[in-house]
Amino acid sequence: MGKLTVTVPEELHERIRKALENKGMTTAQFIQQAVYMYLDDHNKKGEGNMATRTIAFQVTEELYQKVKEYLIRYEQVYGRKLSQKEFIVTLIEQALEEADEDFEAARADEDEGSHEDPLEEDQPENGDLSEYDGCGTEQEADVADEETDNAPSEEA
Repeated sequence: MGKLTVTVPEELHERIRKALENKGMTTAQFIQQAVYMYLDDHNKKGEGNMATRTIAFQVTEELYQKVKEYLIRYEQVYGRKLSQKEFIVTLIEQALEEADEDFEAARADEDEGSHEDPLEEDQPENGDLSEYDGCGTEQEADVADEETDNAPSEEA
């Protein structure tokens, strides 16, 4: 690991110290999180010209809580907050890369006969969707949450 030394005005140093006390963070964790946030923000601005679309779906309360717990553990272990959106987008990108590899393998197997649908095992039999939430894995479950965090609550 590398080290950074910064000089900040006394007033800012005091504000940082108080914030860290309230959050129970170390200065190193804070600086690391701030740098990651800055870099992530900087990268997003570079992607600002790209068209974006929304993907939304619902998940069970149990799965939602598992995702929330994962994000909390991630912050504790890595010292930076991982947004729900960043988490899900990363998983989707990884799954798409794996799918490309699977498609290539399936094309190679095509000459030898039929190939299996890799998602078939995750889907309910007989078309019964009553217990199926549409998520292949528990990590894929949070895309809509980022959107719904800003939407009005159903309880209101």
